[in-house]
Formats: sequence, structure tokens, C-alpha cells
Amino acid sequence: MKLLIVEDEHHVRERIAEGIEWADNQVELVAAVGSSREALTILQKDHIDIVLTDIQMPLMSGLELAKWLKQKFPLIKVIILTGYDDFEYARESIEHGVFQYLVKPAENELIMRTVLDAKAVREREINEKHNIATLEAKWNEQLPDLQKMFYKNWLNGRYSIWEIEKRGRDLLLALDARKYLPIIFDMDPISEDNGRFQVQDRSLVQFLLATIASDVLADQECVVLQDDDGMTAVVFIWPDEERDDTLYGRVNPLISGLLGTVKDCLKLTASAGIGPLVADKQLLANAYKQSRMALQERIILGNEIAIPYRDVVSIQDSWMMMSHLEKEYEVAIETGDRTKCEAFIQQMMELGFSAHTPVTEAKEMLWRITCLLARIIHIHGWTLREALQQDYADFENFNQLLSKEQVGEWLRRMTSRISQTITERRQTGTQLAMSQVIGFIQERLHEEELNLYLVAEKMFISYSYLSRTFKEVTGESFSDYVLRLRMERAKELLTKGIKVYDTAEQVGYKHVNYFSKSFQKYWGVKPSEIYK
Repeated sequence: MKLLIVEDEHHVRERIAEGIEWADNQVELVAAVGSSREALTILQKDHIDIVLTDIQMPLMSGLELAKWLKQKFPLIKVIILTGYDDFEYARESIEHGVFQYLVKPAENELIMRTVLDAKAVREREINEKHNIATLEAKWNEQLPDLQKMFYKNWLNGRYSIWEIEKRGRDLLLALDARKYLPIIFDMDPISEDNGRFQVQDRSLVQFLLATIASDVLADQECVVLQDDDGMTAVVFIWPDEERDDTLYGRVNPLISGLLGTVKDCLKLTASAGIGPLVADKQLLANAYKQSRMALQERIILGNEIAIPYRDVVSIQDSWMMMSHLEKEYEVAIETGDRTKCEAFIQQMMELGFSAHTPVTEAKEMLWRITCLLARIIHIHGWTLREALQQDYADFENFNQLLSKEQVGEWLRRMTSRISQTITERRQTGTQLAMSQVIGFIQERLHEEELNLYLVAEKMFISYSYLSRTFKEVTGESFSDYVLRLRMERAKELLTKGIKVYDTAEQVGYKHVNYFSKSFQKYWGVKPSEIYK
């Protein structure tokens, strides 16, 4: 639920915004602003569920805001705060559809309870509009497509093992104790003298192949999808207790039947590449690559053929494990997580540089790690020399490392340097952004509408990110910072003999009475006393 606070008294606004743990109660505080005008800007550009507003404000009162909301956004729950316990105000609140009317000084506990009551009512209305049965029906309708997308990303090696298992559970897929057989189907080239299809119809006939495959294999335990390049990928899935030869015997007539159906229907031929049968979820992406490699052999063997993958070199477990480690290692470097970096380094050292690892394989593992580190740097658009700085020469001479201990120390130093460079450049970028924000504030200090939401919008920064980062960099909330600048600037102008009315206008107050009230609350004296 999204909450907007509208309160012109700075200290009250800050007490409510900062003094209540909104997030702990599943309430997102979108903004805390000082006028209805600022609120209108936010309400027209963001989805708000609850508005907590003061009743007495310049230009547009809380009741007028409630009236406007009832016309424009009748589902928003409005809670009024006022210092007046007057029946007439309560009556008007009811007329304007106000959810609750609280008399100041309302304690934070009472405000929280009231907001949570409004939240409960709003959630009930949403549930009635989008009842669980309807949502479940929509989920079940979309589930097959989501499952296909999951398999597509899995086949293309876009998931680490924990992502495969988590996403599989989320999508209600039984992935454990299973064997997987990936097969790739593709239309053979269309001859120029074909009377039905032309060469440029390749995308069309690939789509027709996928459609026919879905129909022919509809009653089989498999997933059928089109890959990024239009070819049809089929993954057969069976319980792992079944014998491999039995499974291959079962799938061969299905492949022949599909290729025959394609030829009968389209008067064109198609071929298939058959990958190895795997029981390890981590190996499926590699098995799929091997099915595609098998299909490439039709260049030599001819068309209208099903080609099994054959390779005398078995897959090394260490290389498969390394593929998954690399993804997690890269994330650890990007986030500056030293503990995870060290854990991944230990695993990589055990995989590639154990006592029984052949020297040739250890050298190849070192090449692989070096290429990975270079890729992480290049993704950011930096050169190796820029990112590694004084460690560049050691990185360049990685092939001179002579022992496992030297490799480990080298890897730790390079990991630390790259991670540090990423962190420093992000901090520099953040500081630059905050400098621009501060410059923007100083340039527009005279504008009454100056608020965090406006700054975020004008500078193309997310509101929540700006709110959090601004406080981390300056040590003050945005509203505190702006108020301090305005009050310090106002005091400076008044000591120079600038009239109170002109001073108020120069620091963003259109109403001199409101300025005087704020000035006195901040400095403890009236602006007229400074002016004298």
C-alpha cells in the first residue's frame, strides 16, 4: 500500500514520516510534502492508496484536497489531521468521503492504527475486485507460457543451479529425479525451385515446424518451444529410474514420425540433432548445445536426417561446475561481497588447481579465469589498465605464475582491485548525481513547488533511490536540507535589510504569514525582528 503525507508543519510532517516504521507494516511512504499543490503533482503521476493530510494549509485545504480526490480518485482513502475538534469539519469530512478524522496532537500509534485500518479496507476492496479465484485462473492460463520461457532460458545457460531449482518450484515443475533429453529440429534449406514456399519464407516454415511438433508430441512427456533463432527445441523428461536404452528406443520413432509429418504437410524436409541424455540439471544446457552441434553435421551428411551427438571427449565435471561458479563470482565482485568472493576463489582453486589436476588443465583454467576478469571489466566500458591501475602489470604477466599459492594470491588481488574500482566509480557517480541535485535545489530555492518528487522527476532519478541516497550523502532528509537552506538564506537577506515580503518570495514562500510562522519556529524570533 502506498501512502502520501501532506502536512505543512515541518516538525509534524517529519515526526509522522520518520517516526513510524511504515515499511515494517507493509506501507510504502511515497512522499511527505508540505502543500496540497505538491500532493496534486504526485497524485497525478503515481499510484497512491492512502492520503494522510492536514486540514489547514495555504492555497488548498485538506478538505478541498479530499473533495478533489473524491472526484478524481474515489478509491483513495483520505485521513484528515486537524487541530480543530469542530462538528462542522467532521460533517464536511463525511461529505467528501474522508475515511477518518483525527484531532491533533494525534500520537504516532493512533496514526499508524488508522492508516492500517484504511489499508485493510483498501486491500479488501482490491480483493473483491480481483478475487483469488480470478487471479488463480489467470495464473493457470499464463503458466504454460511461463514454463516454456523458463525452459528456454535454462537451455540457453542463463540460470545458475539455485535459479533453476527456485524458478522450477515457483512454476510448479517437478525437476528432481528426472532425466532430460534435448533435441533440436530445424527445416532444411528451401530450394529455389520449390513451388509452394520461397527462400524468404524460412521464418514461416520454422513456425509451422514448431506448430506441427506441438501437435504431434502433445501427449508426450516433453516441452516444445521455439528458440531465439526460430529452431524448434524439444526436451523429453522422464523419471530417472528408466533405462537409457529404453528411453532412446521410445524417442526414435517419435522423431521419425515428426519428420515424416512435416514432409507430408509442408512438402519440405526437416532434420534433427539429438543431444545426450542427462540426469544432472546442471548438464542440460550443455547437452542442448551438443544437440545443436549434432545438427550442424547435416552439412556433411545431408538433409532429412536425425543425427545423434557423438564426441570421444567426455564433459569434465570441473568445467560444468565452473560455468555455474562464474555467474555467482561475477555477482560477488559487482556487489563487493568479500566473503562470497573468497568462497568462490576457494572453490575455483579446488576445481582447477588441485594436486591431481594435470598441468595443461590448470593452465587452461587460469586462462579461463583471466578471460572472465577481463570480461567483467570490459562490460563496464573500461580498459584493463584503467580498472586495474597499479595491478595491471601483474595481471598482464599471469602466465608467469608458478604455483597454486601464487595463483590464489594473484586471483585475490585482482578480484579485490576490480571490486574496489567498481565500488569507487559507483560512489563517484552517486556523489556527482547528488552534487547535481544540490545545484538544482540551490537554483530553485525561490520556487514554492520545490520538493523531492519534483527533483526526482526532473533529474530522471527514482524517488525512493533519491530519498535514501540524499540522506546518506548529506546526513539530512531532503525536506530538512531545503528548510535549512531557506531559513539560512532568509536570515542572510533580512540582515542585509531586504524586506520580509521580498525575502519570503526569494526563498519560496508565496504567503508571507506562512513564511513568518516557519521562520519563527526555526530561529525562535520573528523575521521582522531580524529586519529591524
